[in-house]
Amino acid sequence: MSTNPSPTIAMPRWLHELHGKRTTRSHLLLVQGCAWAVTAIVAALAVAENQPFWIVALLALITVDIAGGVVSNVTPGTNAHYNFSRRARIVFMTLHVLQPMVLIWLFPVWAVPIAAVALTTLGTAFGIELLGLRGSAAPVAFSAAIGVIALILGAPVVFGPLPFSGLSLILTLYVLKVAVAFPVDWYPQAEQSN
Repeated sequence: MSTNPSPTIAMPRWLHELHGKRTTRSHLLLVQGCAWAVTAIVAALAVAENQPFWIVALLALITVDIAGGVVSNVTPGTNAHYNFSRRARIVFMTLHVLQPMVLIWLFPVWAVPIAAVALTTLGTAFGIELLGLRGSAAPVAFSAAIGVIALILGAPVVFGPLPFSGLSLILTLYVLKVAVAFPVDWYPQAEQSN
């Protein structure tokens, strides 16, 4: 008698974009745990820097989505969900223009580096999609991410200090979510065997 060590659970339809149609309890806990732990760090930094409550709240909303997505997009359930719908992938990438727009609105002094990070990140994701590289995209995605993260780290030299100390963390996670975790098909053999 063999037992499955990680039985999957069906997700409600409204959670398919976040966790796929099916996921394991451990993946669900990992995604939610990472999302909320990183959000707590960002919120604590914002509070410590005396950011107004409404800015703390917006940063928390952005961070919970981005931090959870970094992990969620590499789980089998979410990966499979997006593999079955090119339209869903395009919508996903398009919606991720919103976070940088909010960050630019919150921190206009850093509009140029935030826009550069967003354009490079989205350009990488759309390029992988449009060129049909999803199954072999990991080297491209990681190379782009290294370049964009270098841009984030170097930006204070040109644009002055960060307007919020957690901004580099948020932007780095944005790059990892949208340019690495999402566009790569992390389980190509799983789809071939189904």
